[in-house]
Amino acid sequence: MKIKQNIPSRSYSGIRWTTNKSNKKRLIIDFDKKCAYCDDADKYAGGSKMYHVEHFAPKEKFPELKFTYDNLLYSCPFCNISKSNKWPSESSSINVVGNNGFVDPCSDEYNNHLKRNPDGSIFYLTPVGEYMYYELKLYLQRHQLIYNLERVHKKLKEVKQEIENRKRLNKTVDNLESLYKDLCVVFYEYYNDFFDEID
Repeated sequence: MKIKQNIPSRSYSGIRWTTNKSNKKRLIIDFDKKCAYCDDADKYAGGSKMYHVEHFAPKEKFPELKFTYDNLLYSCPFCNISKSNKWPSESSSINVVGNNGFVDPCSDEYNNHLKRNPDGSIFYLTPVGEYMYYELKLYLQRHQLIYNLERVHKKLKEVKQEIENRKRLNKTVDNLESLYKDLCVVFYEYYNDFFDEID
C-alpha cells in the first residue's frame, strides 16, 4: 500500500505570506490536516496548533526560502524535529546525493521509496527510502497506530451511515449493528495502544 493515500498539492507558489501563521492556514488545507511525511492526521497530536510548518530545504541553510510556499510542508512534530536542518548538499535544489537525502512528499516519486504493510507499519523500498525512514523515524509505532485508528474510524462512519439508511427503509440492521460494536472494540484497542505508546 502507498504510504500516503493522497499526494498533497500546494495551492500557491512563491512568496505570498511572510509569517508561518499565515502560511500554516493554507498548508492545513493543502495537506488535508495530515503530516506531509508520515500521513498522520493532526487530530491525534493535539490538532493543528501542535503541527509545524516544515521547510523542506532547511531555512537555516537557505534563509531566502523561509516563506517560499513551494518549500513549505505541513508536518507532525515527530517528523519535523527528526528532520531538523538535515540536507545532503549546499544547494536547495539538490535534495538527494547518492543514497542520502529527502524526496519532496508532494511528488509522486515519494511513494516509490516508502510503502505501508497491511498492518499499517511503514517500510522502505530503496536506499533513499531507507535514509528517510531512519532520519524521519518512520519506524515509530505511533505511525502504524494512527493509520489504523483512521482506517477503523472511517469504517465506523460508513457502517453507521448504512445503518441509518437501512433504518429509514425499514430494513434489518442486526448484522450491521453487531459489526459496528465489533469495530468500536477494535478502535478502542488501537486507541489504548496509542496512548500506551505515548506513555
